[in-house]
Amino acid sequence: MTEPIQLGTNPAIQKIANKIRRVLPSGCKRVLLVEPPNVPEEDWDPDVATNNRYPVYDPKGLAVLSSCIQLRGYETDVMDLNFMIQDSFKNNPNGFEYRNWENWLRQKLGEFKPHVVGLTCMFTIYHRSMTRIAQLIKEYNPQIIIIAGGVHSTMASSDVKSAPGQLVLEDCKEIDFVGLYEGNDSFPDFLDMANNKLEPENLTQIATLVDNNYVAITRRTEPRTETLNALPNYHDLPIERYSSLGRIGTFYWLFKPDTRAATILVNRGCRAHCRFCSVEKFNGKGVVLKRDIEMIGDELEFLRDKYGINHVMILDDDLLNGEERTVALFEDWQKRKLGITWDASNAVIASALTPEIAHAAAESGCIALSFGIESGNPQVLKNIPKPSGVPHYLRAGEIMKKHPQIFTKGLLMVGFPPEPERNFPGESIRMIWDTINLAKQMDLDWYTIQPLNLIPGVEMTNHALVRGEITKQELIDGSERPVVGSTGKQDRRSKEEKTKALPFISHLHDENLDRIPLRKELIDIWFVMDYMVNYEKLWNLELPIKIQMLHKLFVNMCDRTHKENALGNLFFALLEYRLGHKKMANDRLRLAREFSATNDYWRKRFPVLGLDGLVEKLQHMIDQLRD
Repeated sequence: MTEPIQLGTNPAIQKIANKIRRVLPSGCKRVLLVEPPNVPEEDWDPDVATNNRYPVYDPKGLAVLSSCIQLRGYETDVMDLNFMIQDSFKNNPNGFEYRNWENWLRQKLGEFKPHVVGLTCMFTIYHRSMTRIAQLIKEYNPQIIIIAGGVHSTMASSDVKSAPGQLVLEDCKEIDFVGLYEGNDSFPDFLDMANNKLEPENLTQIATLVDNNYVAITRRTEPRTETLNALPNYHDLPIERYSSLGRIGTFYWLFKPDTRAATILVNRGCRAHCRFCSVEKFNGKGVVLKRDIEMIGDELEFLRDKYGINHVMILDDDLLNGEERTVALFEDWQKRKLGITWDASNAVIASALTPEIAHAAAESGCIALSFGIESGNPQVLKNIPKPSGVPHYLRAGEIMKKHPQIFTKGLLMVGFPPEPERNFPGESIRMIWDTINLAKQMDLDWYTIQPLNLIPGVEMTNHALVRGEITKQELIDGSERPVVGSTGKQDRRSKEEKTKALPFISHLHDENLDRIPLRKELIDIWFVMDYMVNYEKLWNLELPIKIQMLHKLFVNMCDRTHKENALGNLFFALLEYRLGHKKMANDRLRLAREFSATNDYWRKRFPVLGLDGLVEKLQHMIDQLRD
């Protein structure tokens, strides 16, 4: 029988150490790291999967963690159930069974015989998948210890400052521990302590339930250079096939047909303090850990040489941290002649962009950049708060005009609620118009607009919980989810309202511009904003390189992701007209007419936005083209 550990300094350390010794009395040698299905069974749609719309990212976080664990002498393996589900479906769509993942996991458990299984959960939508995996593992062998990690696992709390990971532990009792924050150092420490290689006082970043009471050590581990720079160990995963089965990043539609994409991380953390975002809470306030430039270049060469990777999505939240370093980074890539293009889907900080950085990015193979803008209203930006302001955004727009070969996207948000705690009245319709006007002035190539999604553990969500606008259960059951995206509310709505749509109202044209819109009105506001900042400007688009880029975007939109999109086909016809393709322009315009007449969702929107008149205007223009 294991003797209880007696520590007088920290009761939490004593309780957690005792539990570790109790559940792992013989220590542990083998650790299996598992990537859950990114889309739970009840949300999974074969049409979305067929068109490669679901994310199939290489499991970089687990692969790096595997390397860090192996540095301590433990045996590891990585199992990617998300990839396996998509691969199985593509190989045999008619005979596909979603729940085959259960058989695959049982087989892996039998072959590898892990003492500990690590589950990652990046986003809330994965939560249900993670809990089902944990339940199956405990049914298979109750002696296997399960530790959950990742952003959602840490943030799932009504107050992440004092109880990170609490909702995960309370919702899924099969999970024994939650590894908090980045686990590259703390997880190996956990294993060393279980194997009597480390004293309990060295435990950090761990939470659990003891006698159904939440206990945590929230002190962070001091990061080590060797783990920050560790190359990922993907074991036998076919990384070269990932981007052929689903999307990596948001610019996949720009890829060449032979593209093999993967991911890379340059800087960990972010200097910003955005109150709707989890990065600061997860990585530490203002903490940005920078990997060695030489090691990043070596990793790119490793990906290219071993897997044939020729494009990477950079995962960073603060890629442009430090002008001199950033320019040096991109110049190193250029000098290496990697033959690898890259994009920054997660967005860069606009105030950090300089002409020198933009030039170096273009020369190093950048094909696309996203900018985190959120709002064009100074009061909203101050309340969030953003590290950039309206002048920074306008300046970034001007800088990027000198590099038209780089596709530029702005990330906008709408629906910031009243927060009496901060004397913020809420985002009014007038403030939303400021965002629309800023987007038009910046003149980026495209904008993604996302009504505010309340995620666990951040201050903005905590205020909403106190006010009763959202419940703890909604933060883990999938009901609070983004509007835009492959699992978003908008896709569901357009499908559900095909035959009978709800009334459509342009709330942006409300007489009272100082009114705070209701949350249920935001989906219609999103639609009008999307039209105003993305589609209207296409009438004046003349630059050939931009027309060609947007043509690729509309091919993806109208032929893959949103096949009955009347608005998309209308403006696709305009792009075909710009390219001088009379027959194709007529074909697209015919589809726009058909969908707007037979699909009630579109039938209710076309007259409100005055699109019927635009159809006739464009038809007249097309008729003037030579055959």
